[in-house]
Amino acid sequence: MNAMTTPKDRPSLQRSPALLLESNGYMRSLTGGLLRDAGFRNVLVVSSVHNARHFMRQHNPGLILTDWNRAAEREEDRLRLIRSIRDDQQARYRAAPVVMITAPKSRSEVEQAPDAGVTEFLVTPLSPAILRQRLTSLNERPRAFVQAARFTGPDRRRRPLHEQGPALKRTADVDAGLNTPMAAARAASVAMADEMIRTSDALAIRVARSQQRFINGVEQYGDKEAEIVEMHRAAIAQLARLADEGNPLREPVVTGLEQVVARRTSDAGDTFQVG
Repeated sequence: MNAMTTPKDRPSLQRSPALLLESNGYMRSLTGGLLRDAGFRNVLVVSSVHNARHFMRQHNPGLILTDWNRAAEREEDRLRLIRSIRDDQQARYRAAPVVMITAPKSRSEVEQAPDAGVTEFLVTPLSPAILRQRLTSLNERPRAFVQAARFTGPDRRRRPLHEQGPALKRTADVDAGLNTPMAAARAASVAMADEMIRTSDALAIRVARSQQRFINGVEQYGDKEAEIVEMHRAAIAQLARLADEGNPLREPVVTGLEQVVARRTSDAGDTFQVG
């Protein structure tokens, strides 16, 4: 069962401690200075996940900023840290906005960030104006916090769902009449398949192809179809998380997805079957 909590009357982020996790000394100094210029009086600066966890427990930050560090040491993996924050039901800072600051990444890497629970993603070189803009957005338009079976974290949608039809990656084109929900969904499916093929992960490729077969097998794209597409995205995120954690039990994720999709489409009277 999904649960969504919308922040109400939350005080300005600047009134709470901000935690900055950054392994590079120059970037620690630069970003810390930018935060203070943006009105943060209490900026906690750390260079390791161990110290970050200690400071979070002690100071309950209202904002967390971190670099992207997929280090060889699992303990320093930032996405792993963020997932653990979102999954910790006892943490007072569980729903705090998380801003990730990093050098340019591939599309597949960027999509891992919101799936892990990142609220905002900023690319270096970091612009003071852009940072201020994102902080203003976090203050004025806070994301709802979602708790679901396959995802816990800030709502990944930047705008509400349309009253009719699902939210799409190319919503502007759909709204302008330049594209249809079905065409946008098929284009997104092709893009996802291309990205997964580049990873050379056989199970991820299998999920992407499952989504393509599903999209190609339906005649319309509505809420039910959007939910099944989201299942595929969640499966990709779960496969990545299990790989990061060294967990070999990834095959059941894919077979379980295929069974659910086949059952859903069969119950709806569709002829499509995942094989």
